[in-house]
Amino acid sequence: MTFLRPMLAILVALMLAACSASNKGQMEVTEDGEVVTKVYSSNSLLSSRISVEDLRQKRAGDLLQVQAVLENDWKFQLDFQYKFKWFDADGFELEPEAQPWRQVVMAGRSQNSVQGVSPNPSAVRFEIWVQE
Repeated sequence: MTFLRPMLAILVALMLAACSASNKGQMEVTEDGEVVTKVYSSNSLLSSRISVEDLRQKRAGDLLQVQAVLENDWKFQLDFQYKFKWFDADGFELEPEAQPWRQVVMAGRSQNSVQGVSPNPSAVRFEIWVQE
């Protein structure tokens, strides 16, 4: 059992290095190794209606580039704004005022691809935020 713990830690580290995902916009891995995806919002009703179906990241030169497929899990149209928040290795948000909110309208039960690029090379983590 003690052998499995370091192996799980290595697996989680590799998964974090390979991609990022979350219903909070960043990768979260449960103890079972399941990746959970989320969207951050101060509006819990809105965030419960939007999920991240696919999340990819890569380095574009020195910058972190992210592509997320958002899904409207509700049967009605959603009109909202989203933005990426970028963080360095110490957890500090990078250039918070420079990141604009972007408008998106999604039909019920539809998907939409959104992309973002970090403001500078020190970004190692991100979150996807939504608001009405």
